[in-house]
Amino acid sequence: TTIGSAAGAAKLTVHGKRMVAESMYAKGKAFLGAAVLLRQKGGYEFVVLHLVCQGIEVVLKGLLLAINYDKFKPKLKQFGHDLLKVTDAATSAAGFPALRPHVRAQMESLNQLYSRHLLRYGSGYDILVDPKTIPSRLVLRRMIALLRLVERKGLIHGAVI
Repeated sequence: TTIGSAAGAAKLTVHGKRMVAESMYAKGKAFLGAAVLLRQKGGYEFVVLHLVCQGIEVVLKGLLLAINYDKFKPKLKQFGHDLLKVTDAATSAAGFPALRPHVRAQMESLNQLYSRHLLRYGSGYDILVDPKTIPSRLVLRRMIALLRLVERKGLIHGAVI
């Protein structure tokens, strides 16, 4: 990664790359935390679901950068907003088990909506589907467990949620 400066282009140091990874991971955790709080307060469920998905995407991309910044930085755009691609890459890179079938099914359902921006923007989907019928609890619980494991293993630093 190159950063523009007054003196020209500068490359990130190993420490700088680590800081970027940890910042991205922290942002993802904040999205997940916001989703949990919003759900507890009875917030609009489409927004909760979007925050869950955005949190998953960002936290896992941050984890990939922490594992191997130079390898995964160029791949982040290829993953796009595909939660399944980034989940598979992160669990494989971290040596964690793959999602269980019932959790993966929920992730697939969320991924269909998130990758097409149906959770984020208004559409006919909003009036045809009650967002409370879209399951996400298994995925959210799995992500919280993954965060704890990541931090316990020291793959990345951060307060456990």
